Amino acid sequence: MADASTLRAGTLALPDGEPVRLRVADVDALRHVVVSGADVMTQDVRIRIDRWDPPSARWRGAIAPLPHVKTSQVSFDAARRTASAHIALSEPQSLARIVNALIPAFTPDAPVVGAGFPLVAVDGSVDGGVLSLLPSRRVPQLEAIAPALNGAHLRKADVLITAETDLAREAEDAVYQLPVGEALLGYPRRELPVVDLNVHNPIGRLLSFSPSPPPRRLVLDRQQGVARLDATGPRADAVAPIAFSLADPLTARDVAALRGVEAADLSALRGVRGALPEGLTTRFAELAAAGVILHSLPENIEIDPARLSPRIVELARQPYRAVKGLARERRSVALRRAAMHDHGGFLRLASAIEHRTGHRYLPSVSVVLSTMRPDLIPGVLKMMAAQTYPHMEVVVVAHGVAAPDLSALDLGALDVTVVEQPETVLFGAALAEGVRRSSGDLITKLDDDDWYSEHHVFDLVLAHLYSRADIVGKTTEYLYFEEAEQTVHRTFATERYHDQLAGGAMLLSRATFDGLGGWRPTPNSTDRSVLIRVESQGGIGYRTHSLGYMYIRHSSKHTWERSDSQLLNGSFEQWRGWREPEA
Repeated sequence: MADASTLRAGTLALPDGEPVRLRVADVDALRHVVVSGADVMTQDVRIRIDRWDPPSARWRGAIAPLPHVKTSQVSFDAARRTASAHIALSEPQSLARIVNALIPAFTPDAPVVGAGFPLVAVDGSVDGGVLSLLPSRRVPQLEAIAPALNGAHLRKADVLITAETDLAREAEDAVYQLPVGEALLGYPRRELPVVDLNVHNPIGRLLSFSPSPPPRRLVLDRQQGVARLDATGPRADAVAPIAFSLADPLTARDVAALRGVEAADLSALRGVRGALPEGLTTRFAELAAAGVILHSLPENIEIDPARLSPRIVELARQPYRAVKGLARERRSVALRRAAMHDHGGFLRLASAIEHRTGHRYLPSVSVVLSTMRPDLIPGVLKMMAAQTYPHMEVVVVAHGVAAPDLSALDLGALDVTVVEQPETVLFGAALAEGVRRSSGDLITKLDDDDWYSEHHVFDLVLAHLYSRADIVGKTTEYLYFEEAEQTVHRTFATERYHDQLAGGAMLLSRATFDGLGGWRPTPNSTDRSVLIRVESQGGIGYRTHSLGYMYIRHSSKHTWERSDSQLLNGSFEQWRGWREPEA
C-alpha cells in the first residue's frame, strides 16, 4: 500500500508482477502515480480514493481503452464520498498505463485534439513537476507501434518531454526531445513560475451571490515553513485556519479547502524584513488562479517581476472589503485571468512546442455567427477583432440576406469568411454550414445582438482547458433590457459542471461537435439540441464565470422566446442604464 507523500516524491517502489494496492487522498494523486509508476509491472490493481465528489449528479465516467483487460470495476460511495477501482489483466502492463486509463472514470478529461497537433508524450525519466505543463489530467505516454503498422522513420511521438536530452534515444522514440526545464520557460523565455491549470483553478468556487465568509489574513510561520490563512472578525473562533507549504505547490486538497475563501488580506506582510520567503510568490499565483482575491499587499514589499506577474502584484496591492455580486466577481476574475495567462503551465508548454517544432499546440477557435440582420455584423466583427486570444477566425452566415460589404471595416488581422444561405434554410442548418466552412479546433457560436468583451474567447478556452469538460460556456447571468434601460444580474451557479449553458456563449471541440452530430436543422432551440445530446451521450458541460458576456433583451423578436418577467426571476442586482460585466 502506497501513500500520497510517496507518490508525490516520485519514489514509488513496488515488486514487479505482484498485485498493487493503492490508497490515495484524491483523484489528483493518481496523476502522481502515473509519473512515478512507469517501471512497475503488474496484472492486478486496486485503488481506493479517500475523497471523491462526483463532478455532476449524473456523472458517468468510464475507464479509457486498455489492452488485455480481463475484468474491471469502478464503484462510488456517495455517502462516504469515496471511490474505488479494480482492474485485472491477462498480461502485465506498467502501473502508469493502468492508472492513466482509470483517471477519466473519476474526473472529466475530454481529449486534447487539434488538426495537425504534434503527438506529445512524457518520458518515464521525469518527475511530478511535468504535471503542471500538461493540458489534460491523463499523462500522455509513448505508445508501442504494432509491427504490422511500423512504417519507415515513423517514431512513437513527435515531441517527448524528458528530464534532460538524450540524443541516443531520439532516433527511435521521438522527432524532438523537450526537457522539462526548457518547457517550463516557454518561448519567448519567461522566468515566471507556472501554475497547474488542472489543480489551480476556480472549479467549485464560492458563488458571487453567496454571503461573505469570515475574512482571512495571510500569516507567515517561517519556523514551520508554512503560510496560514487565519480567520478574522467576530466569527473567527469558529473557523479553522488553512495552512499550506511555502516550498511546495498547492495540492488539490489545499485548493479544495480554499473554495469557500473569498479573499486573502496580505497587509500583515508589512512587517516582513528583507525578501519574502522562497516560494511565497508562486503560492500567490496559485491562489489567484484558484479565484482567491489577494488584496492589501503593502507598498514596502517589493516583488521581482520574474517571480510574480506584475498584473497580479498591481491587483493585489488594491484594498478590498467583503462584498457580494459583480464587485466580488470582477476582482476574482481579474486575478485568475492574470494568473492563468501569465503563469499557466500549458500555455508555456504550447509556446515551447511551437518554437521547437514549428507546429501550433494551442487550439484554434472558429467563431460562428448566423444572422438575418446584416446591419449588426460590423459591430460583432469589431468585438471579435478586439479579442485577446491569438488563434481564431470568424465565419459569418448571412441567412436570407445579401452578404454586407466589409471592405471599409478596420478589423486588423482578423480572419473573416462570409457565407450566404437562403431564407428557406432552417437556422440550425445555416449554422451547420458555417461550421463546415470553418477550420478551428474549437467551435463557439455568437448571437448577433449580444455583447462580448475582448476576453470572451480566451475565457472559454481557459475553461475548456482546466475543466476538461465536453462543452463549456457562460450563462445569461447578466442581462440588459433595452426598452427599460436596465442591467440585471441574476443568480446562476458558475464555475460548476452543469448541463445548461448560454447558446450565445458555448464552446466545444470540433471532434465533440461532429461526434454529437452538430446543430440539428431546426428553426429554433438549436443550442439546446446540442446540450441535450451532450448529456444523453454521457458527456458533461461546464459553466465558467459570465464576465465578458451580456445577453441583450431587445423589443424585437428573439429565437429564444421568454418573457421579461421570466428573465427577471432570480434577479440579484439591478442597475439603471448599462453596467458592463467586465473586470
